[in-house]
Amino acid sequence: MVRYHWAALTTALLLLPPYFATAFVPAAIKPLRYYFTTSTQMSLKPYIETLIQGERHLTSDETEAAFSEILKGADEVQVGSLLTLLRARGETPSEIAGMVKAMNLACNAVHLGDTKLLDIVGTGGDGADTINISTASVVLAAACGCVVAKAGNRSVSSACGSADVLEALGIKVDLQPRQIIECVDTCGVAFMFAPVNHPAMKFVAPIRKKLGVRTCFNILGPMTNAAGAQHAVIGVFHPELLPLMAGALKEVGKVDHAVVIHGVGLDEISPLGPATILEIKNIAKEGEPKQYEERQFEFDPLDVGIPRCSLADLKGGGPKENAEKFVAVLQGGDHTDAKRDSIVLNAG
Repeated sequence: MVRYHWAALTTALLLLPPYFATAFVPAAIKPLRYYFTTSTQMSLKPYIETLIQGERHLTSDETEAAFSEILKGADEVQVGSLLTLLRARGETPSEIAGMVKAMNLACNAVHLGDTKLLDIVGTGGDGADTINISTASVVLAAACGCVVAKAGNRSVSSACGSADVLEALGIKVDLQPRQIIECVDTCGVAFMFAPVNHPAMKFVAPIRKKLGVRTCFNILGPMTNAAGAQHAVIGVFHPELLPLMAGALKEVGKVDHAVVIHGVGLDEISPLGPATILEIKNIAKEGEPKQYEERQFEFDPLDVGIPRCSLADLKGGGPKENAEKFVAVLQGGDHTDAKRDSIVLNAG
């Protein structure tokens, strides 16, 4: 019978990565790894104290460390306290960047090599209950030759989320990374379902629900594309989020070209009126550290011949109704309306 030197063995066990321990550590001592990794869980108290003192914001590294613990299942009271303090003080681009980095490390990534990818995605939260404009836009963009890895989820703040409308169209949404790769290789577009690619969010969901107020997690989804899309069109529900999210994207340094958009009361461009667009573009030579050029401008659909509409013209409904409208606006022909105009604007 093999005898184990317990002191040496437990020390070595803590140093093993989880997958290695699972594969090679004898079953009798596997519970020890769980005991040590959970009982030595890092406290969020130092970060909470820093924010309470109010002398400074958290650094990107501090926020990354804190959110790495949150995504492992940190104490719910501490998580709620930290999220509330961050909201009260106003998150900075560096803090948001740290959160994005932590989520990227924890995600179930999709590895598509050097393929240049596009994502068109919004934060939601505008309360307008329009049709699924960004979701239809990625289909149109893919039909025009872009390779698309679209991130999305079920409805949170609207009547129908991107996953809901795609399921109503008969599309399987809960694909694993290898299936997403196959889908992109086959047809140039795939949907990445948030619970599959960001499983650690299961620790955060009940806390967000109990808090019942907006937190930083409301805006992180569009910046944490599991395939690392280098090109992004990101809609935001409030203009103050434009510099916050653009600044975070630059600090994370994954995108090559992105636009952050706020429309007239919507998190996308629409014929309702002019949109404010903040564009960031990497101008560094290949192989060099990213260096971003930034510009902010207004875009009015009237300037390209698209007439104004009312919010009622863009209204959607539940998954079945939105699926029907989804198909209608993407059909060929020269007919047009506000819904079709909006999809063209966001895909363009």
